Amino acid sequence: MSPGPGPRPTTRRPFLVALVGGAAAVAGIGVAARNGVLSDPGAGPSPTGGVLQLTAGRMGVESLAVRLTDEILVPDGPGAWRSPALRTSTHTMVGFTWRSGEAEPRIDISSRTAGVWQRWSHMPHVHHSPDSDSSEATDVVGTELAWIGPADGIRIRVRGSRPAELTMALLHPTALPSDRSGDLVQAGRRRAGGADTGVASPAGVVPPPDLLGRAQWGADESWRNGRPSYVDTIEQVHVHHTANSNTYEREDVPALIRGMYAYHTQSLGWSDIAYNFLVDRFGRAWVGRAGGAAEPVRGAHTLGFNATSAGVAAIGNFDQVAPSRAVIGTLARIAAWKLHPYSRDPEGSIVVTSEGSDKFRSGRRVTLPVIDGHRDTNDTACPGQHLYDELPEIRRRTRARIDRFARQATVEITEPFAADGTTIDGELLVVNPGAWVPPAAAATYTWMRDGVPIGSGAAADLRLATTDVGSQMSVRIDLAADGYESASQVVSFPEPVQSRTRLDVEAVGRRNRAVVRVTVDAPGLDVPFDDSVTITMAGLSRTVAVAGGRVRTVFRDLAPGRYEAQVDFAGNASAAAAGATDTATVKPSG
Repeated sequence: MSPGPGPRPTTRRPFLVALVGGAAAVAGIGVAARNGVLSDPGAGPSPTGGVLQLTAGRMGVESLAVRLTDEILVPDGPGAWRSPALRTSTHTMVGFTWRSGEAEPRIDISSRTAGVWQRWSHMPHVHHSPDSDSSEATDVVGTELAWIGPADGIRIRVRGSRPAELTMALLHPTALPSDRSGDLVQAGRRRAGGADTGVASPAGVVPPPDLLGRAQWGADESWRNGRPSYVDTIEQVHVHHTANSNTYEREDVPALIRGMYAYHTQSLGWSDIAYNFLVDRFGRAWVGRAGGAAEPVRGAHTLGFNATSAGVAAIGNFDQVAPSRAVIGTLARIAAWKLHPYSRDPEGSIVVTSEGSDKFRSGRRVTLPVIDGHRDTNDTACPGQHLYDELPEIRRRTRARIDRFARQATVEITEPFAADGTTIDGELLVVNPGAWVPPAAAATYTWMRDGVPIGSGAAADLRLATTDVGSQMSVRIDLAADGYESASQVVSFPEPVQSRTRLDVEAVGRRNRAVVRVTVDAPGLDVPFDDSVTITMAGLSRTVAVAGGRVRTVFRDLAPGRYEAQVDFAGNASAAAAGATDTATVKPSG
């Protein structure tokens, strides 16, 4: 579960060259504009070489942040502003940020790619973000990060409002040698090593899909801010798209993810990349947020609904193209893995509480599909109409995968185990083996005192001790075999453990009588023995009370001779039955 609200961090741009930090930087843009460096689309290269230059950064991400001041955005009619054509070094991604609370602008861009200015396109606003009451919420909002392909120029059009701190972020994540490794490109799918991968699942549990971890896409862990936070339960899986390129190659994917990671952490100030997982167009699954892929890590993917969910983003724009069968299958494998431990019905609905989105106010109870699209919770086109149309198929495949593993074979006990032995201090309790299939299943015995385990292992017997007196003993047998769900049986010993009882009998003959003294001891009891014993002598039987472990009685009017004194204790809930004898010689009178 995520920690409560704390101080909101400011936007972090440690590697972005932000042209907002001083008068000289802003003045430089102004001079360039006046000298025609930021010229009309048809102008040729400026003799001054005035270009917005991205700066190389760690993990191959080149970047630049530019505050859109009056010298860049000029009025273009009521409530409208426009930039001249801004020349840049190569960039492939663009996004815009501003302070929350300001009126949201409508932003359109036109990029120059391969020497040609492209049509104007709208920059949709971000709707995957931290919830306002989470510890990673910031006072920065923005647009989605758009993938535009290699471009060396940009024009900007703003309408409606112009936030005071409107900033443009240009990114160009370039390939690293590791992005082209055989593991990533040729093998296609592999289980990533390290803490971010799933772990082997026990029988009857949906296993994780093959995952490529953060190290495989080149996450710079120093960009993260703070520790991961976790949710108490997963009620939903939200499906997204990243609304960028549909034509990337396998080796391009790590750089694409690094670009998103940079924008989310350095421009928007979030603690990590928004999504828990990402799926590329080839069907490969990538770990997004840090904290352990198998853990319920809280993301920043679905504003207002991050607290009980996992978020998976398909890399691409699925308003433009349909997802492949490989993408649909991987989305279903991730959803099955995350939902099954919480017994969620992937084809059902669930009532969840909004923490505040642009569609549902904070505190509103909303009925939503267990697997939904981002547009179900926020005012957005995400995950694109073509992917949204495939959600019923994703739900069906998720259900089929859960059912497949839930029906996994179970070890079957064909003959039950049985208890043998007497529950008395010092005796040996034994479990007589039953029979089971498959025969290769291994048995583990967990002995329990009053239901509390006292040890486990391969021992099918237990020697009772004084510490067991008064307790109900049982043993749980667990049978496990690879590829099978384990089976268990509990064998109980019906009577509580009794202390062993010791009788000391002394019979002494006198003239015409015999004195019988008895000492009774039950070592497992914490108090002196108080009960009764039966003493038989010369055909006479007496039941006499024992106090403090001792009793004395006299048999009178006995003829001379030898007499056996038989002492018997019938036993009780705490002490076991016992018997003992002694012989006395009675002398004649006189």
